[in-house]
Amino acid sequence: MPSGVANHFIPILLLFATLGVRAQSKIHYLNNEPVLEISTDSAQVIVGNPYPNKEKYRFSLSEPLNYTLYIDGKVYKAGPAIPSRQRERGEIHLTFNGNATTTLYLQPDLAEIQRYGYKGHPMIRLEKEIAAASRDHLMHNSWIVTISLLACFAAYNLYIWFQLHDRVNIWYLLVQLGAMIFVTSFKHFTTQLLPLSYYQLRAMPDGTVYMYDLNSFFLHVGCTIIFTGLIQLTRSYLRTKELLPSYDRMLRYLLIGYIIFEVVPCIITISGWFYMDNYTLVYDDIFICVLSLSLLITSVVAHKKHIRGASVFMLANMLPIIFATGLAVFFIINSTPDYSNNSTLLPEIAIISQIITFTMVLVSRIKSIHEELDAKGYEIAKLEMDIAQSKHHQWLIEKENEQISLAMQAEKDRNDLLQQKLDTNNRELVSNSLYIYQKNKLLDDLKKQIHDIDELYPGIKSIKSSLREHKFLDAEWDKFRLHFEQVHPGFFEKLKSKHPNLTNNELRLYAYFHINLSTKEIAALLNIEAASVRQAKARLNKKLKTNE
Repeated sequence: MPSGVANHFIPILLLFATLGVRAQSKIHYLNNEPVLEISTDSAQVIVGNPYPNKEKYRFSLSEPLNYTLYIDGKVYKAGPAIPSRQRERGEIHLTFNGNATTTLYLQPDLAEIQRYGYKGHPMIRLEKEIAAASRDHLMHNSWIVTISLLACFAAYNLYIWFQLHDRVNIWYLLVQLGAMIFVTSFKHFTTQLLPLSYYQLRAMPDGTVYMYDLNSFFLHVGCTIIFTGLIQLTRSYLRTKELLPSYDRMLRYLLIGYIIFEVVPCIITISGWFYMDNYTLVYDDIFICVLSLSLLITSVVAHKKHIRGASVFMLANMLPIIFATGLAVFFIINSTPDYSNNSTLLPEIAIISQIITFTMVLVSRIKSIHEELDAKGYEIAKLEMDIAQSKHHQWLIEKENEQISLAMQAEKDRNDLLQQKLDTNNRELVSNSLYIYQKNKLLDDLKKQIHDIDELYPGIKSIKSSLREHKFLDAEWDKFRLHFEQVHPGFFEKLKSKHPNLTNNELRLYAYFHINLSTKEIAALLNIEAASVRQAKARLNKKLKTNE
């Protein structure tokens, strides 16, 4: 956690003025208050209480060291190595009898800082229990109020996200989670909730001792989560990737750089390889100022470009960014790189102001989403109407297609009937042709019989000639032609007009070919040889091609 958001002890009012102090060491003054400086490995301190009543105090050292305190045969151990539920580890609660003196034997553990080669100069601090309890009560109440507000708004944001599935709510939820971690660690409640003894110490040439513990670690974690959420929320809310690509890249690279700048010192310090944290805290605070300024600049540019919702977002960002920047600057000037000063209410003010202002953003966002939903609802209604019209048009087309199908089916049925009639007539033609064939055959038989008796009866020759002529002029041909014209209307007229030089025999032969009679059948009908039919067919085809 950057020093800008780190905690430092406010100089506690030392009460040696009212507790007359005697010790086997030097007495110095700090802010006009007497302070006992422990310059040896152990010290004997005699404390006198001039008041008639018992007085309760809190005993601690000015540096985060482990120590042992002996008083009235009792042994007390305190310091960062002692896992406890205390908010401030290293404090011992003492009670001094009225009008009496109490001898304290103090033995600090300086082994952990001696490896740095610097001599420690921790000082004893005594604070009245009533004053310390009042301060703790204020911190506890401010922490409870802040955490409660954050939890309520986090639950509300989670509910809104389940309703709208808007990523803005998720990023704001991340900001609130980071704020919970941040304010808990800032007020030193992390070690109270997690009674672990992890810590790292760093001694400086002037005797100052810095400590990196769970509070320090989670301060960094909380601050990193807060600014990750804020930057991602800004990118998502203002749609910088599409509308402000250059500013989007700036925010993205700054976020990556900030995360690296936070993670690397934490890893190096936690590992114990090198206490790097105190060298980077000032730059962490400067980085926070740069991030805050970048968020503000992006909001202003979005407002100038009239991006939807940018005005409200810019106004909502203004107050929290001012407080966050002010907090960073405050700790740059007053606190870096110590984490003990946690009495300021600036974090709570910044968080509460951020909750209030971003509530406006969320309300505006919800209103914007509702407007978009209304617009989409209108589009949906319009699309539904278009779909209904299309369905109606499709229904009309389907009905028309049904009518066309019915008409086609009726036409098909009619064609089937015509085909059946055609087939019937063709069968009748064939039957009639066969009848002619049978009659011609009968005539042939008669011809043969007449030929046999021709010599006996000369008068038969005239009968034979008459029969031959009758064979070609037979009335059955007229009947065949009549039936053929019924089946194939205008057939002979069309053929005659196209080929006017065709003879009646050729017309008759063509008609037989048209109804697919075989050569043998045609030969029988015409009472000629099959070869003669083939020759006649060849001559007819040649004549037809010539006329074309």
